[in-house]
Amino acid sequence: MASVTQDDCNAQLQTAARFRPVIGQANGVLVRIRRATPEQAFTELVHVSRKHNVNLGALAEALVTIVDGDRFTAAELAAVVHLEWGGLLPNR
Repeated sequence: MASVTQDDCNAQLQTAARFRPVIGQANGVLVRIRRATPEQAFTELVHVSRKHNVNLGALAEALVTIVDGDRFTAAELAAVVHLEWGGLLPNR
């Protein structure tokens, strides 16, 4: 079993701190478009992240960016967003 170093912990904390706001925003998007509770929205984000084997924070960032009408450059993540939620997103 691999041991976790202090540097690993620090890197994970920095990543969590970076993505926390955008995960909250993506959660709000799903609450709105799905008319879901915050818990249901978060569960859906986690499910889609695992289903497509993509980072939760990066997926959230892609969803928020696309909903804001901006072009998202990571094609794989944009494809996941459009596959999972494209029919619910406003046409831009």
